[in-house]
Amino acid sequence: MNRRSFQSLLLLMLIAGLGTLACDVSTLTSLALGGASKPQVTIQLPISGAAYHEGDVVTVQSSSTDKSGIVRVELLVDGAVVRTDAPPLVQGQTSFPLIQTWNATLGNHTLSVRAYNAAGAASDPALVAITVTPGVAALASPTADAGLPPLGGTPINPAILLTPTLPPTGAEATPTKRPPTKVPPTATIAAPPGVWGVSVRVDPPAPKRGQNVTFFVTFLNSTGSSQGFRWRVRIFYPDNLKNSFGDTSPRNDTIPVGTTELPSDNGWAVRGPGDCIQFLARVYSVDPSSKQETEFLKPDQSGGPAASFQVCP
Repeated sequence: MNRRSFQSLLLLMLIAGLGTLACDVSTLTSLALGGASKPQVTIQLPISGAAYHEGDVVTVQSSSTDKSGIVRVELLVDGAVVRTDAPPLVQGQTSFPLIQTWNATLGNHTLSVRAYNAAGAASDPALVAITVTPGVAALASPTADAGLPPLGGTPINPAILLTPTLPPTGAEATPTKRPPTKVPPTATIAAPPGVWGVSVRVDPPAPKRGQNVTFFVTFLNSTGSSQGFRWRVRIFYPDNLKNSFGDTSPRNDTIPVGTTELPSDNGWAVRGPGDCIQFLARVYSVDPSSKQETEFLKPDQSGGPAASFQVCP
């Protein structure tokens, strides 16, 4: 090999080595910035196409997840950040459900939520479109919207609005009248604006193997308007809350303002022979587009509602 050919070969090897090094540096940089994994975000409220009046408080309920931990969540309106929130743990949380608010201004707007993980990687934004129309003063009426709270207010329990039945009078009265039984009103559940899971009950309470089970979930809607949700119940072993044993088929329901109990699909059962098994039932919302599931929180945001039950032969 002559001198010129040897120099050309060395130059080619040097160029190839630099290209490989550049690729390695690019890969390492991508990994360092969390390129291998970025957070996932879903928005439960509001639903896309929701309408508000100017000045209303728009409640944005979202859930962000990332295995390295969520450290910051931004709420954006038309691409501009209007609010930033961080979890209580400095190192971040693998799951961070959050409620953020924004005072509505006139026009059509795009709301988006963007999350960042501990490595600094940002999620793809979750987007919803809303419409804000001019504010209209509410007219006072003794019958209209009875029992409905103002937007963002605390739901009023319908039980305390019922008119008690009066005893008969005049000719219909009987000589011996028993005093009416006083039923104490159910306490109103206080909660920030959102849709919450209050409790889960199992029917039948002690199911047998092969017997279909229905889960009745009590929801609390404190947003001031009805909200549509796709939801299901997942069933877990008490010592394994990561992987569900089974689940019910998803349902689409409109959850009105206040507390409402809704039944799950009743097709879930434990089949075949075996001993008694202990289970835990928990309720989840299902994003119609991404299919990602997020557990409903209780009104005090201490966790999700759950029901413990046992299936026996």
